Amino acid sequence: MAPILLIMLIGGTALEEAVVVSRKVTAAAHAIADVTTQYTSVATTDLSLVLQASTLVLEPYPSTTAKMTVSEIMVPPNGGAGTVVWSQALNTDPRGVGSTVSIPAGSTTSTSDNTYLILGEISYNYTPRVANNIVPGITFYQSLFMVPRRSTSIPLGSSSSD
Repeated sequence: MAPILLIMLIGGTALEEAVVVSRKVTAAAHAIADVTTQYTSVATTDLSLVLQASTLVLEPYPSTTAKMTVSEIMVPPNGGAGTVVWSQALNTDPRGVGSTVSIPAGSTTSTSDNTYLILGEISYNYTPRVANNIVPGITFYQSLFMVPRRSTSIPLGSSSSD
């Protein structure tokens, strides 16, 4: 009976920790997009700070395996696929400028102008702290689109205005 209870304890602990990490990954993606949408223009140093600060959401779990990306996506008036205007990343390569991104239905309005969205993304390789030789690692991925708050788009420049 003891081995079964021990396995249940280890499995339950690993599952509970995985749920916590999953929620932290979601919160980090939200932080990346939310903070970026508050700018009217950004510089690469601003984006680096946003990405670095977003790693703090993952504490006490190590952020070295967190791959974070923030991008501005331009969506044409007729909707459909978006185009990357700019992108910056931490621990991974940024999205290619001009590459296409699938936009979820209902994410844009039916105006005659382009719509700009900020995309915050994180991929996190989680390895349980308890019984990591027995329980396999899990990769969590979360992305979030948000509309710029204080302007229609957020241009990337050499220095930010806010």
